[in-house]
Amino acid sequence: MKIGMMCLWNAANGPSIHAELLGRAWVKLGHQLKIFSARKHPDARPTFQEDEDFVIRHFRVDEVIPFTRATSFDPFPLLNEEYEIFVAQNVERLPAEKLLEVFPRIKKKAVTVQVVHEGKAPEDPLYYKFDWDAIVCFDQRYKDYLVKSFPAERIHMISYPYHPFKPGDKKEARRKLRLPREEKIVFSFGFRSKDVISALPYLNELTREYPLRYVVIANPQSELDELSQAKKKYNFIDLRVKALPLDELYDYLYASDVLLIHRESSQKYPAVVSSSVCQLLGSGCPILFHQSNYVELQGKEIIKYRDFEDMKTKLIELFQGKLFNLTRIKDFLKDYEAERIARRFIKLFEELRETRERGRR
Repeated sequence: MKIGMMCLWNAANGPSIHAELLGRAWVKLGHQLKIFSARKHPDARPTFQEDEDFVIRHFRVDEVIPFTRATSFDPFPLLNEEYEIFVAQNVERLPAEKLLEVFPRIKKKAVTVQVVHEGKAPEDPLYYKFDWDAIVCFDQRYKDYLVKSFPAERIHMISYPYHPFKPGDKKEARRKLRLPREEKIVFSFGFRSKDVISALPYLNELTREYPLRYVVIANPQSELDELSQAKKKYNFIDLRVKALPLDELYDYLYASDVLLIHRESSQKYPAVVSSSVCQLLGSGCPILFHQSNYVELQGKEIIKYRDFEDMKTKLIELFQGKLFNLTRIKDFLKDYEAERIARRFIKLFEELRETRERGRR
Protein backbone atom coordinates (compact mmCIF):
# COMPACT_ATOMS: atom_id res chain seq x y z
CA MET A 1 0.00 0.00 0.00
CA LYS A 2 1.22 3.52 -0.83
CA ILE A 3 0.72 5.88 2.10
CA GLY A 4 1.34 9.61 2.29
CA MET A 5 1.37 11.22 5.73
CA MET A 6 1.48 14.93 6.56
CA CYS A 7 2.88 15.46 10.04
CA LEU A 8 5.78 16.63 12.12
CA TRP A 9 8.62 14.12 11.92
CA ASN A 10 11.76 13.63 14.00
CA ALA A 11 10.50 16.31 16.38
CA ALA A 12 10.24 16.04 20.15
CA ASN A 13 6.46 16.16 20.51
CA GLY A 14 3.56 13.74 20.77
CA PRO A 15 2.15 13.88 17.22
CA SER A 16 5.62 13.34 15.77
CA ILE A 17 6.24 10.36 18.04
CA HIS A 18 2.91 8.85 16.98
CA ALA A 19 3.70 9.42 13.31
CA GLU A 20 7.17 7.91 13.63
CA LEU A 21 6.03 4.81 15.50
CA LEU A 22 3.29 4.18 12.95
CA GLY A 23 5.25 5.19 9.85
CA ARG A 24 8.29 3.07 10.60
CA ALA A 25 6.03 0.12 11.41
CA TRP A 26 4.28 0.50 8.04
CA VAL A 27 7.65 0.50 6.28
CA LYS A 28 8.66 -2.60 8.23
CA LEU A 29 5.44 -4.28 7.12
CA GLY A 30 6.36 -3.61 3.49
CA HIS A 31 4.24 -0.58 2.68
CA GLN A 32 5.55 2.45 0.78
CA LEU A 33 5.61 5.70 2.75
CA LYS A 34 6.02 9.37 1.92
CA ILE A 35 6.21 11.89 4.77
CA PHE A 36 5.20 15.50 4.07
CA SER A 37 6.63 17.62 6.86
CA ALA A 38 7.78 21.05 7.98
CA ARG A 39 11.14 22.67 7.41
CA LYS A 40 10.41 24.72 10.53
CA HIS A 41 7.59 24.63 13.07
CA PRO A 42 7.19 25.98 16.63
CA ASP A 43 6.39 22.46 17.88
CA ALA A 44 9.39 20.86 16.17
CA ARG A 45 11.91 20.78 18.97
CA PRO A 46 15.18 19.20 17.84
CA THR A 47 16.08 15.54 18.26
CA PHE A 48 18.89 15.44 15.66
CA GLN A 49 17.36 12.20 14.40
CA GLU A 50 18.35 11.93 10.75
CA ASP A 51 15.52 12.02 8.22
CA GLU A 52 14.81 8.91 6.18
CA ASP A 53 14.85 9.06 2.38
CA PHE A 54 11.06 9.13 2.25
CA VAL A 55 10.75 12.43 4.16
CA ILE A 56 9.89 15.53 2.12
CA ARG A 57 10.03 18.90 3.88
CA HIS A 58 8.02 21.43 1.92
CA PHE A 59 6.36 23.96 4.25
CA ARG A 60 7.19 26.30 7.08
CA VAL A 61 5.15 27.53 10.03
CA ASP A 62 6.36 30.37 12.25
CA GLU A 63 3.28 30.84 14.45
CA VAL A 64 0.48 28.59 15.67
CA ILE A 65 -1.40 31.26 17.65
CA PRO A 66 -4.20 32.11 17.17
CA PHE A 67 -4.32 29.64 14.27
CA THR A 68 -1.69 27.68 12.36
CA ARG A 69 -0.95 29.29 9.02
CA ALA A 70 1.92 28.63 6.63
CA THR A 71 4.78 31.08 6.22
CA SER A 72 5.70 29.15 3.09
CA PHE A 73 4.07 26.15 1.44
CA ASP A 74 5.01 24.21 -1.68
CA PRO A 75 1.98 22.14 -2.82
CA PHE A 76 3.98 20.24 -5.48
CA PRO A 77 4.89 17.19 -3.34
CA LEU A 78 1.31 16.68 -2.15
CA LEU A 79 -0.02 16.89 -5.67
CA ASN A 80 2.62 14.91 -7.52
CA GLU A 81 3.89 12.17 -5.22
CA GLU A 82 2.15 8.80 -5.52
CA TYR A 83 -0.04 7.62 -2.65
CA GLU A 84 -3.43 5.96 -2.32
CA ILE A 85 -3.94 6.78 1.38
CA PHE A 86 -3.42 10.27 2.80
CA VAL A 87 -3.05 10.63 6.58
CA ALA A 88 -2.88 13.99 8.37
CA GLN A 89 -1.69 14.12 11.98
CA ASN A 90 -2.73 16.91 14.38
CA VAL A 91 -4.50 19.06 11.76
CA GLU A 92 -4.90 21.96 14.19
CA ARG A 93 -1.10 22.43 14.03
CA LEU A 94 -0.79 21.92 10.28
CA PRO A 95 -1.08 24.84 7.78
CA ALA A 96 -4.84 24.31 7.35
CA GLU A 97 -5.46 27.15 4.91
CA LYS A 98 -2.96 25.91 2.33
CA LEU A 99 -3.82 22.26 2.87
CA LEU A 100 -7.50 23.01 2.37
CA GLU A 101 -6.75 24.60 -1.01
CA VAL A 102 -5.27 21.36 -2.37
CA PHE A 103 -7.45 18.97 -0.36
CA PRO A 104 -10.01 18.33 -3.15
CA ARG A 105 -7.19 17.15 -5.42
CA ILE A 106 -5.74 14.98 -2.63
CA LYS A 107 -9.16 13.47 -1.94
CA LYS A 108 -9.65 12.74 -5.63
CA LYS A 109 -6.63 10.42 -5.73
CA ALA A 110 -6.48 9.07 -2.17
CA VAL A 111 -8.54 7.94 0.79
CA THR A 112 -8.15 10.63 3.46
CA VAL A 113 -7.73 9.97 7.18
CA GLN A 114 -7.25 12.45 10.01
CA VAL A 115 -5.50 11.37 13.23
CA VAL A 116 -6.70 13.49 16.13
CA HIS A 117 -4.24 14.74 18.76
CA GLU A 118 -6.19 17.83 19.76
CA GLY A 119 -7.13 17.62 23.45
CA LYS A 120 -10.35 19.58 22.94
CA ALA A 121 -12.44 20.91 20.06
CA PRO A 122 -10.20 23.30 18.07
CA GLU A 123 -11.25 26.93 17.67
CA ASP A 124 -9.94 27.29 14.11
CA PRO A 125 -13.02 27.27 11.81
CA LEU A 126 -10.93 25.76 9.01
CA TYR A 127 -10.52 22.58 11.08
CA TYR A 128 -14.13 21.72 10.34
CA LYS A 129 -13.98 22.37 6.58
CA PHE A 130 -12.18 19.12 5.72
CA ASP A 131 -14.30 16.23 4.46
CA TRP A 132 -12.30 13.28 5.81
CA ASP A 133 -13.16 9.72 4.81
CA ALA A 134 -12.31 8.71 8.36
CA ILE A 135 -11.20 10.29 11.62
CA VAL A 136 -9.09 8.30 14.08
CA CYS A 137 -8.85 9.18 17.77
CA PHE A 138 -7.24 7.37 20.69
CA ASP A 139 -10.11 6.88 23.14
CA GLN A 140 -13.62 7.92 24.20
CA ARG A 141 -12.48 11.28 25.62
CA TYR A 142 -11.62 12.46 22.12
CA LYS A 143 -14.69 10.93 20.52
CA ASP A 144 -16.96 12.74 22.97
CA TYR A 145 -16.14 16.12 21.46
CA LEU A 146 -15.62 14.95 17.87
CA VAL A 147 -19.17 13.58 17.49
CA LYS A 148 -20.49 17.10 18.01
CA SER A 149 -18.86 18.23 14.76
CA PHE A 150 -18.30 15.14 12.59
CA PRO A 151 -20.49 12.14 11.63
CA ALA A 152 -20.15 9.43 14.29
CA GLU A 153 -19.82 6.66 11.69
CA ARG A 154 -16.61 8.22 10.40
CA ILE A 155 -14.92 8.26 13.81
CA HIS A 156 -12.76 5.28 14.76
CA MET A 157 -10.86 4.64 17.97
CA ILE A 158 -7.37 3.15 17.60
CA SER A 159 -4.99 3.26 20.57
CA TYR A 160 -1.77 5.24 20.52
CA PRO A 161 1.06 2.88 19.43
CA TYR A 162 3.94 1.91 21.71
CA HIS A 163 7.58 1.34 20.86
CA PRO A 164 8.22 -2.41 20.76
CA PHE A 165 9.97 -4.11 23.65
CA LYS A 166 13.70 -3.46 23.31
CA PRO A 167 15.56 -3.99 26.61
CA GLY A 168 19.22 -3.15 27.12
CA ASP A 169 22.17 -3.78 29.42
CA LYS A 170 22.50 -1.43 32.40
CA LYS A 171 26.24 -1.94 32.96
CA GLU A 172 27.08 -1.43 29.29
CA ALA A 173 24.85 1.66 29.04
CA ARG A 174 26.49 3.25 32.09
CA ARG A 175 29.93 2.52 30.69
CA LYS A 176 28.94 4.05 27.35
CA LEU A 177 27.47 7.17 28.98
CA ARG A 178 30.25 7.44 31.58
CA LEU A 179 27.86 7.06 34.49
CA PRO A 180 28.94 5.42 37.78
CA ARG A 181 28.00 1.77 38.25
CA GLU A 182 27.26 1.94 41.97
CA GLU A 183 24.82 4.88 42.17
CA LYS A 184 21.04 4.85 41.95
CA ILE A 185 20.12 6.83 38.85
CA VAL A 186 16.82 8.66 38.46
CA PHE A 187 16.32 10.03 34.96
CA SER A 188 14.17 12.82 33.51
CA PHE A 189 14.36 14.52 30.13
CA GLY A 190 12.60 16.89 27.76
CA PHE A 191 11.80 20.54 27.28
CA ARG A 192 9.64 21.00 30.40
CA SER A 193 12.65 21.10 32.67
CA LYS A 194 10.84 23.29 35.22
CA ASP A 195 8.48 20.41 35.99
CA VAL A 196 11.15 18.63 38.03
CA ILE A 197 12.04 21.56 40.31
CA SER A 198 9.38 20.82 42.92
CA ALA A 199 10.57 17.20 43.26
CA LEU A 200 14.13 18.14 44.16
CA PRO A 201 13.78 18.56 47.97
CA TYR A 202 12.28 15.06 48.20
CA LEU A 203 15.00 13.54 46.05
CA ASN A 204 17.52 15.32 48.26
CA GLU A 205 16.10 13.45 51.27
CA LEU A 206 16.82 10.18 49.49
CA THR A 207 20.51 11.08 49.17
CA ARG A 208 20.80 10.44 52.91
CA GLU A 209 19.92 6.79 52.31
CA TYR A 210 21.25 6.10 48.82
CA PRO A 211 24.10 7.26 46.60
CA LEU A 212 21.77 9.05 44.20
CA ARG A 213 22.32 10.77 40.88
CA TYR A 214 19.50 12.63 39.16
CA VAL A 215 20.30 12.77 35.45
CA VAL A 216 18.28 15.48 33.69
CA ILE A 217 18.65 15.89 29.94
CA ALA A 218 17.13 19.22 28.95
CA ASN A 219 16.21 20.00 25.36
CA PRO A 220 18.20 23.02 24.08
CA GLN A 221 14.91 24.92 23.68
CA SER A 222 14.09 24.56 27.39
CA GLU A 223 13.99 27.37 29.91
CA LEU A 224 17.01 26.45 31.99
CA ASP A 225 17.42 29.27 34.53
CA GLU A 226 15.60 27.59 37.43
CA LEU A 227 17.22 24.23 36.84
CA SER A 228 20.69 25.76 36.56
CA GLN A 229 20.14 27.54 39.86
CA ALA A 230 18.88 24.34 41.46
CA LYS A 231 22.01 22.51 40.34
CA LYS A 232 24.08 24.92 42.43
CA LYS A 233 22.02 23.96 45.48
CA TYR A 234 21.73 20.21 44.89
CA ASN A 235 24.95 18.49 43.93
CA PHE A 236 23.17 15.22 43.05
CA ILE A 237 21.79 16.81 39.86
CA ASP A 238 23.60 15.79 36.68
CA LEU A 239 22.27 18.33 34.17
CA ARG A 240 23.02 17.86 30.48
CA VAL A 241 21.63 20.13 27.77
CA LYS A 242 21.30 18.33 24.46
CA ALA A 243 18.85 16.95 21.95
CA LEU A 244 18.37 13.21 22.19
CA PRO A 245 17.97 10.93 19.17
CA LEU A 246 15.90 7.89 20.10
CA ASP A 247 18.81 5.43 20.31
CA GLU A 248 20.68 7.67 22.75
CA LEU A 249 17.51 8.27 24.76
CA TYR A 250 17.13 4.52 25.13
CA ASP A 251 20.75 4.27 26.30
CA TYR A 252 19.92 6.66 29.15
CA LEU A 253 16.88 4.56 30.02
CA TYR A 254 18.98 1.38 30.06
CA ALA A 255 21.43 3.11 32.40
CA SER A 256 18.73 4.33 34.79
CA ASP A 257 16.93 2.74 37.71
CA VAL A 258 13.77 4.72 37.04
CA LEU A 259 12.36 7.30 34.62
CA LEU A 260 10.62 10.05 36.62
CA ILE A 261 7.94 12.15 34.91
CA HIS A 262 6.24 14.84 36.98
CA ARG A 263 3.39 16.43 35.09
CA GLU A 264 0.29 18.03 36.55
CA SER A 265 -3.07 17.36 34.92
CA SER A 266 -3.76 19.55 31.91
CA GLN A 267 -6.49 22.04 32.78
CA LYS A 268 -6.77 23.24 29.18
CA TYR A 269 -7.10 19.84 27.51
CA PRO A 270 -9.36 17.12 28.99
CA ALA A 271 -8.12 14.54 26.46
CA VAL A 272 -4.37 13.98 26.69
CA VAL A 273 -1.97 11.05 26.34
CA SER A 274 1.63 10.75 27.51
CA SER A 275 3.57 10.16 24.32
CA SER A 276 6.68 9.67 26.48
CA VAL A 277 5.18 6.57 28.07
CA CYS A 278 4.25 5.21 24.65
CA GLN A 279 7.70 5.90 23.24
CA LEU A 280 9.72 4.66 26.22
CA LEU A 281 7.87 1.83 27.97
CA GLY A 282 9.55 -0.62 25.60
CA SER A 283 12.96 0.13 27.09
CA GLY A 284 12.08 -1.91 30.16
CA CYS A 285 13.01 0.98 32.47
CA PRO A 286 10.42 1.50 35.26
CA ILE A 287 8.34 4.63 34.66
CA LEU A 288 7.23 6.59 37.74
CA PHE A 289 4.60 9.14 36.67
CA HIS A 290 2.62 11.70 38.61
CA GLN A 291 -1.06 10.75 38.82
CA SER A 292 -2.71 13.05 36.26
CA ASN A 293 -5.00 12.98 33.24
CA TYR A 294 -1.96 12.26 31.05
CA VAL A 295 -1.95 8.70 32.43
CA GLU A 296 -5.52 8.26 33.67
CA LEU A 297 -6.04 5.38 31.25
CA GLN A 298 -2.71 3.70 32.05
CA GLY A 299 -2.76 0.58 34.19
CA LYS A 300 -0.07 -1.25 36.12
CA GLU A 301 2.41 -1.13 33.23
CA ILE A 302 3.60 2.12 34.85
CA ILE A 303 3.85 3.19 38.49
CA LYS A 304 1.89 6.27 39.58
CA TYR A 305 2.40 8.50 42.61
CA ARG A 306 -0.12 10.81 44.29
CA ASP A 307 2.24 13.40 45.77
CA PHE A 308 5.93 13.87 46.46
CA GLU A 309 5.89 11.85 49.68
CA ASP A 310 4.34 8.99 47.75
CA MET A 311 6.95 9.52 45.03
CA LYS A 312 9.73 9.16 47.58
CA THR A 313 8.16 6.00 49.04
CA LYS A 314 7.83 4.40 45.63
CA LEU A 315 11.36 5.33 44.61
CA ILE A 316 12.64 3.54 47.72
CA GLU A 317 10.57 0.47 46.85
CA LEU A 318 11.92 0.53 43.30
CA PHE A 319 15.48 0.80 44.60
CA GLN A 320 14.73 -2.24 46.76
CA GLY A 321 13.56 -4.25 43.77
CA LYS A 322 9.84 -3.98 44.57
CA LEU A 323 6.82 -2.70 42.59
CA PHE A 324 8.30 -3.24 39.14
CA ASN A 325 7.26 -6.19 36.97
CA LEU A 326 8.97 -6.50 33.59
CA THR A 327 6.67 -9.35 32.52
CA ARG A 328 3.70 -7.03 32.91
CA ILE A 329 5.29 -4.58 30.45
CA LYS A 330 6.07 -7.33 27.95
CA ASP A 331 2.50 -8.64 28.12
CA PHE A 332 1.05 -5.14 27.72
CA LEU A 333 3.19 -4.36 24.69
CA LYS A 334 2.05 -7.51 22.89
CA ASP A 335 -1.32 -5.79 22.41
CA TYR A 336 -0.19 -2.20 21.87
CA GLU A 337 3.20 -2.21 20.17
CA ALA A 338 3.47 -0.15 17.01
CA GLU A 339 3.34 -2.98 14.49
CA ARG A 340 0.04 -4.29 15.88
CA ILE A 341 -1.50 -0.79 15.87
CA ALA A 342 -0.10 -0.19 12.36
CA ARG A 343 -1.95 -3.30 11.17
CA ARG A 344 -5.19 -1.92 12.60
CA PHE A 345 -4.70 1.23 10.52
CA ILE A 346 -4.00 -0.85 7.41
CA LYS A 347 -7.22 -2.78 7.98
CA LEU A 348 -9.11 0.53 8.22
CA PHE A 349 -7.42 1.80 5.06
CA GLU A 350 -8.42 -1.36 3.18
CA GLU A 351 -12.03 -1.03 4.32
CA LEU A 352 -12.15 2.63 3.29
CA ARG A 353 -10.63 1.86 -0.07
CA GLU A 354 -13.15 -0.94 -0.69
CA THR A 355 -16.00 1.41 0.25
CA ARG A 356 -14.74 3.98 -2.22
CA GLU A 357 -14.41 1.39 -4.98
CA ARG A 358 -17.98 0.18 -4.40
CA GLY A 359 -19.18 3.77 -4.65
CA ARG A 360 -17.57 4.14 -8.06
CA ARG A 361 -19.31 1.09 -9.55
